[in-house]
Amino acid sequence: MSSRAAGRAQPATPGAGATPKAAGPAAPAPKTARSAVPTPKTVQPTTPTPKTVRRGEQTREAVPAVEAAATPAAQAASTSAAPAPEPAAESGPVPGTRAESGASITPEAGPAPASGRPGNPARHTVAVLGAHLGGGMLAAILARAGIDVVLVDSPHDATTPSGETTVPYTAEVFELLARRYGVLELSALGHFGELPDEVRRTSGIKSSIGFVYARPGAPVRPHHVVQFNVPSEHGESHLYRPDVDAWVHRLAVGYGAKVPQGRSPFTEVRGEAGDFTVELADGSSVGAAFVVDMSGPDAPMLRRLGPDPALRPLGHSSRVLTAHLRGVRPLERRVDPGRGGTPWTGGTTQVVFPGGWIQLVPFGDERTGETSLTSVAVSLDAKLWPQRSASPEDDFQQLIRQFPDLEWQFGEATPVRPWTGSEPWQYGANAAAGDGFVVLERSAVRCDFTLSRDVTLTAELVHEAAAHLISAAHSGDWSVERFRPLESFQASLIEHGDRLLRTALTATTDFRLWNAFCRVWLLHSMFAALSLKRARNDALARPGRPDQWRELERYRGAGFWFPVYPGFVALFDDMVAAARQVADNRLAPGAAAERIFGQMDSASFVPPLFAFGDPTDRYYNFTPLKRVKVLLWAKRRAPYMVQRVLTRGATVLPDVER
Repeated sequence: MSSRAAGRAQPATPGAGATPKAAGPAAPAPKTARSAVPTPKTVQPTTPTPKTVRRGEQTREAVPAVEAAATPAAQAASTSAAPAPEPAAESGPVPGTRAESGASITPEAGPAPASGRPGNPARHTVAVLGAHLGGGMLAAILARAGIDVVLVDSPHDATTPSGETTVPYTAEVFELLARRYGVLELSALGHFGELPDEVRRTSGIKSSIGFVYARPGAPVRPHHVVQFNVPSEHGESHLYRPDVDAWVHRLAVGYGAKVPQGRSPFTEVRGEAGDFTVELADGSSVGAAFVVDMSGPDAPMLRRLGPDPALRPLGHSSRVLTAHLRGVRPLERRVDPGRGGTPWTGGTTQVVFPGGWIQLVPFGDERTGETSLTSVAVSLDAKLWPQRSASPEDDFQQLIRQFPDLEWQFGEATPVRPWTGSEPWQYGANAAAGDGFVVLERSAVRCDFTLSRDVTLTAELVHEAAAHLISAAHSGDWSVERFRPLESFQASLIEHGDRLLRTALTATTDFRLWNAFCRVWLLHSMFAALSLKRARNDALARPGRPDQWRELERYRGAGFWFPVYPGFVALFDDMVAAARQVADNRLAPGAAAERIFGQMDSASFVPPLFAFGDPTDRYYNFTPLKRVKVLLWAKRRAPYMVQRVLTRGATVLPDVER
């Protein structure tokens, strides 16, 4: 959960040490069995310290706007953005425009151009391929650390569906990025009220996450709903990605990242370690010693990783349909959230049914009218829900006809961003580190949008990649071996996400099992946020030490890469094991649910007041009185590591064995 420390502390020194601005890569070394990227010659200015800016505050000096000219990638998804994000009368993107908050202001002086003539490209230390949320955050961090970085658009930036929701744990990762690397503005991504006006106007606050369980041919039963309400101080978000990505791009430019003139997308990458040439669609090119490929499908650097298939299907393999729709009726008019609930349109809603789910993400302040905009992402087990039409829209219509409440909800909805479909959707890279490059994020993995996995994984990978890249620039070691730990870290998170989503798909078979699954997920997410916050604050209390961030650099299982009470890992693993037994027909769903609820009810590290072990308590509302009671429980009865994340305490974590 996002930190609210009294006052704003000075940002930590980025990475292992501030890296002087590179003057340009050296000529490539003679070819050896495994060449390393040569160390760029450097000058010796101190790392620039940007003017202190309060979270969410923008200044012309700190974050200049980028060029106003539209690019092919941006045109593909641009829309009129004031005040509603997408045009009501159109069924697709508007040619020749960009999202209003992305580049509507023509700057007095644009970013320093990075393009060069063919055969004589401008040279940089690092090229980041993919000018979306992840690429923009990474470029901003590297530029802040003094690394000469160029941020290059990908042809897929605006057309690839992206995650649009956060949870409190996501917010803590954004806060960590801001505090560890000194790019303070990034913390606003975890505090909706502190985002710039143009981003807030088209995005939306997320006050809850709700689960509605439906069965074909029948209305939703009143007791088949679960809702978790986000405490008011956290301000989680629904991120309208065209505007969010554009804002982060401007942020990167403001910290010194270079951008090709006109933002022409790349077409190919040629050359070798230390001497790459990124060719652009307008005929120009940029050069770089090292490439970070976050470009998405058909990533050019994947082809360099060997003759074996670069990508593999994941265990959770589903068909995914996505669109932005207007006129989606509020589900609360048909399905009562119940006495303990709040309107579904106030947050993210996931309609779950055997073999799949539909995630609903409303944008803006007005969410119940005919012009309200809603993002819809559908995930379907292809065995239970085979494709019935070549048209993704027709496929969706045939699906919702099976569910009376959904057929009513989407009865008058019309697409604004056209429907897309993919089968199968999920993939993971077999390798990620190559000679002079790494393949990350959407180039290496594509996961489901549910439970905020897409945005969360992006933030986690940016945090880890930044540490390795800054360290490499500081030490001059750009070898493949230097980036093996990053490759391993990404693989571990891919595996965790795959286990989570396979378990979720199995849990859809029975509401009792889904009821148990979503509580373990919430508990896992809550204490991940609290534990990461504790670990971050502990690290910030040790400024300047070589091991300052060491506790955040070791993977501990179940998606945790920071100190956490081992019981949470065990609980997650036991839930996955129970779901596996259900999938193999070795355990009934009801029996698996009973086992999971029993574990939560008896676990010493689960606050009893949460009532997660009670299947009939289907609403989570963290009131001030409950907060006080949880603190009292933590001080008197909780295990020490749990006590530390819930209360103020010591700054050194003890060694605790599982």
